[in-house]
Amino acid sequence: WSSIRIALPSSATFAAPIGESLVAAAELAPLRGAPWLETGALLGYAVATASLLGLALFAGDCLALRRCIRRWRAASRPGDELRRGLPPELASLSAEIRVVADSDVAAATGWIRPTIWIGDRHAGTRLKLALVHELTHARQHDPLWLVAIAAVRRLYWWNPLVAYLARQSVLMIESTCDHASAAHFAKDQYAAELASMLLAGVAPTPRLVATARTSNLDVLRLRLLGTDLRLRMRDVALLAAVGAIGAATATASVVEPERPLATEATFALPDTPAAAVLATLIRATNTGDSDVLTELLGAYTPQELPLPLPRDAGHVRVVEVLHSDPSRIEYVVESRGGTRHVGEITVSAAVEITESRLERLP
Repeated sequence: WSSIRIALPSSATFAAPIGESLVAAAELAPLRGAPWLETGALLGYAVATASLLGLALFAGDCLALRRCIRRWRAASRPGDELRRGLPPELASLSAEIRVVADSDVAAATGWIRPTIWIGDRHAGTRLKLALVHELTHARQHDPLWLVAIAAVRRLYWWNPLVAYLARQSVLMIESTCDHASAAHFAKDQYAAELASMLLAGVAPTPRLVATARTSNLDVLRLRLLGTDLRLRMRDVALLAAVGAIGAATATASVVEPERPLATEATFALPDTPAAAVLATLIRATNTGDSDVLTELLGAYTPQELPLPLPRDAGHVRVVEVLHSDPSRIEYVVESRGGTRHVGEITVSAAVEITESRLERLP
């Protein structure tokens, strides 16, 4: 991902002083080629467009969830009496329980104060299993995790790796909930009852809902229920390796190596304030940093100064220093094609450019 850059065209690379002709203003071209034509920029725009589409899809998921909750609430009644017989840590959970009429739904929604939706078709052991499972989801804040996973999956809908990892994350959430719920039953009984629920059919629920019934993960859930959840040494090593790679990638993306004072020079520039300003100008010119250039040259003010370098981005280098003292430096620069210019800058005690000139050599 660090190779993707979204380059936006600058609206003000140089400011043309008032009174100059249109021809002179046209010479104030951007320091870099049209960035929107670069391959990296095009890729960046494509990713941004795909991400906007993903956000729209996620917004659709949220609307679908909202409509579904409205239907459930309209067809439901409070079910606090169902707390009787539940484990104390689940019975005392701050979650609303509602019984949905003529339904076999079992789901948990809500991020701050969750709501448990239980269809009135559930009875006996199956009812208790559904309640324990959904209350465990609420206790583990799984509805919030599922929303976060769904948002990432929608944002990167075009990336099959993200889709796979999102699916595995949902599987791990469900498996963790199954193991925690099974602790309140005989494990074989819980697995048999869960299998019966899954085989009985899947009640349709929105993507963002935590539910005991998931059509595409049922076999894997039952298989994981028969294993112990534990972190192996190779899992720890893998997590450490992934974390180290992620940290190294992030560091490489945000930290720029310090450049020498004589950037793009064939020799070391003198260690003077004027030479330091020259090095900064060359670096800004070759990297297309128009903000630094306009700041150094006093752009948008009556004291606006001409750029003492040829407008040939990426190829300007110092080849000779003709004169140097702390406040003034005269130099020869070479640009693309071998064209050379003589330039001069003078700086004040506050290291601000006060004079500048540039002349082309024959």
